[in-house]
Amino acid sequence: MKKLKNWVVPTLYIVSISIIFVSVIAIGRIMATDYQKAEDQRLIPDGLVNGSGEDDTTTPVVDITNENINRPYTSDSVNVAKDFYDDESEEDKQLNSIIFYKNTYMENTGVLYSGTETFDVVAVLDGTVTSITDDAILGKVVEVTHSTELITIYHCLGEVTAKIGDVVHQNDVLGKSGKCNIDKGYENALLFEVNYQGKIINPNKFYEMKVSDIVR
Repeated sequence: MKKLKNWVVPTLYIVSISIIFVSVIAIGRIMATDYQKAEDQRLIPDGLVNGSGEDDTTTPVVDITNENINRPYTSDSVNVAKDFYDDESEEDKQLNSIIFYKNTYMENTGVLYSGTETFDVVAVLDGTVTSITDDAILGKVVEVTHSTELITIYHCLGEVTAKIGDVVHQNDVLGKSGKCNIDKGYENALLFEVNYQGKIINPNKFYEMKVSDIVR
């Protein structure tokens, strides 16, 4: 085998590096083009954009025609088992608003209702069902969005008849009361919470509000 001349080896290295460099640039351009095509194609399936540049696929906000807020049940046999914990309430009411679970005392962030038999759980206002989950402790949980600032949450349902995306009206049935495993445990229960402007508020005060004051 003949020995390569001294200038041949460096030349081969230079040619090889040049080929690799050109290939990298070409591949980069192809990938950039493909990525741009993918981006252009992705914008349409993700949601139609309106004239303001905002996504139109957000949860529809229902025009609420009710002025008064109802409670999340219609049965006369439903009672308050655990009230909302309020720092400003009297001591005896605060004691009845403490939940004891697994050796831990917790402040109740809603109102826990219980009945002598299974009762219907209903929407307190018009809205859209935006979430349905299942929890080992709190049973089935339904969230209803009424506006961009108001969400009501219904815990401890044993049965859910509503579906995600359903537009519901005041007093429409969302499901049935169920077992709630917090504190002593309740067979026919509903734990109701209100999220207003990103904060959990007292449902008892919520019932006294006017819809026109909180939904804009």
